[in-house]
Order: sequence, then C-alpha cells, then structure tokens
Amino acid sequence: MVDEIIMKQEFDDTMQYRECKSNSFVKPIGFEDFHSRCIIDFIDFQSLPDGDYKYICVYQDHSTKFCILRPLTSNKAKKVADVLLDIFCLFGAPVILQTDKHRDFRKEMLCILRETWPDLNIIYEKSQHRKSQKNIEHTKQDVENILITWMQDNMTSKWSEGLRFVQFIKNKVHYLGTKKSSFNEMFGTDPQTHLSSNILSDKVLQEITLENSASEIDKSIAESSKQNKKRKHREDRQDVNEKFEIQTKKYKKLSNGQCVGTKGSSVRIKVIDLSRKFREPRYITAVILRRTDDGFYQLGCKSGILDELYIISQFTLCSENLLSLNDVPKCKRISLETALEQSVGNGQNYFK
Repeated sequence: MVDEIIMKQEFDDTMQYRECKSNSFVKPIGFEDFHSRCIIDFIDFQSLPDGDYKYICVYQDHSTKFCILRPLTSNKAKKVADVLLDIFCLFGAPVILQTDKHRDFRKEMLCILRETWPDLNIIYEKSQHRKSQKNIEHTKQDVENILITWMQDNMTSKWSEGLRFVQFIKNKVHYLGTKKSSFNEMFGTDPQTHLSSNILSDKVLQEITLENSASEIDKSIAESSKQNKKRKHREDRQDVNEKFEIQTKKYKKLSNGQCVGTKGSSVRIKVIDLSRKFREPRYITAVILRRTDDGFYQLGCKSGILDELYIISQFTLCSENLLSLNDVPKCKRISLETALEQSVGNGQNYFK
C-alpha cells in the first residue's frame, strides 16, 4: 500500500512539475540556497487523536523539499516554538520562515524563541507566493495519505509513532525536476536501510557475522571505500575521454563541411601571442602536405615538416600559392617554435 502511495506521489510530482513549467509567468522565489527559506504548516488530526497528540507540524525546506514531521499536542505558539528550537539546533535557523498563521501568532512565537535563544535572528513571512504554498499543500496531502496507509498496514491508530517512517518515505522519493530525492539534496547520497550498499561488497557481507567486531567491519569499510575511490577515478577519466571524443568528432564533422585546401595549398598559421617572442612573426607561411583520415592536416614550411598535426581552425588558406611542396625539406622535422626562430628575416613576417 505504501508503494502505491509513493507511485501516486511521483505521478503528482510529475503533474506539478509540468504545471509549474507551463505557468512561466510566476516569478521565482529568491534565496534558493539550502535552509535559506523554510515553510511551516500544520495538519489537523483532532478527529483522530493519538493520546494527547492532535496536530502534525510540517516543516519543509523550500530549496531541497526536505521535510521534518513532528507530533503536537496543541498548535499554540509555545508548543510550536519548542519544536522549532529542536530543528534549529539541528540544522540551523533559516533566513526566512513562512507560515499561514496570523500576525499575533508569529509575533508571539518569535518572542518565545528569542527568550530562549537571544542571538536568534529570523524573518517571519506570511505565505503569499503561489508556488511555495502549493508545495506545502502538496506535501501535507502526501503526508496524510502515507500516514493513513501506514496505520492500515500496521493495524494501529498510534499515528505519532508512524511519523518518523512517513518522514523517511517522503524524503526518499525522487522528484522529476531535480531527478534526486530530498534526502539526496540534503546529504548528497541516497538513504541506506541495510548493510548491502555501495560501501560493502557482497563478499564482505557474507563474511560478516554477529561475532564480528566493529574494528573488523571498519577495516572492511575502509578497504572498500579505497577501492570505490579508485573505481570512481577511473570512471571519471573514462567519462572525460568519452566526452572529449564526442566533441572532437562533432567538431571534425563541422570542419569537414567547410571549404578546405588540398595538398599543395599554401596556408598561414596564426601564432599565439603568449608563445611569440619579440620581433617574431604573427603568422608562418606553410603548405599542406597531406590530410589524415581523422581530418587532421600535416603542414610544412621552408625550415622543415612541422611535427604537430593541425585542424582547419588553426590556419587560413592563402589566396595564392606562396610555397610549393618542393620548398619543404622532406627529411627534417621541426617544432613550431623552431620554425618561428628560423623565420625571422626570411620574408615570412606578416603583420596586421
């Protein structure tokens, strides 16, 4: 039953994302950093009290959608302030706290908080933004549905005991917009409920028994973490290389569609100012010797064959053939820096 509620919630999140996307005229809320803007609201459970508990406090971060649920015996300012103090001491106080409660309630709650915590500086704001109000109403509805389903599955009316599980279920659901869960947005990783995870391998899990000491498990975790770091490093390098190859192929495809010279065409290689010494030319005249299958060009000048391969964006075609293939020494390979030094005073100086 809880899985069905989660599937329904993911569907509702998808519809909410599409609706928010279509309503592009709504101005975005500022303060998108974690815990800079939070919302507090209440769910009325007076019709189904659990002992002295009659309300549910719903505290949600606007940026990550991470929610905290607490049972309340009353929705008075004193009880709410006690819950907020626990949350603030755990996560810190937000810059702005939104609530639909009336002004007297906000003022009284702020006074109570500052009596206990004099250095606390927080701004209370009435929930007026459509998007934030819709998010908290959506969260309240999900919490109520999941909680009722949990009570039915466990055949109990003590909903205060199920809030911690409802909070966990709500925070681990993935959102369509971010493709992450609120738990992941908050802590940078998905929640784990058992030993079987990325930290410990299956072989290590099979060897773990109730008699294993904590030091042995810590040693296994440290070794597995070391292996995971090496594996992640290899995957990152492989990912970078794959992206580089994709970009290279894309650029070569674009370059092949441009007008390029053929073997024997004269070109000018532009020299980067940082690598050019004083009185050295800005351009070097060269000639196309051949074009490789990968789309690179081998060039040569009067001093010899350049040892690097070039792409079309690194040179420009000359309107006339200033050099011929016979002008290039076939048995001599040089670098661009050497060609620059030897080109001073030989008529290859081209200035703008």
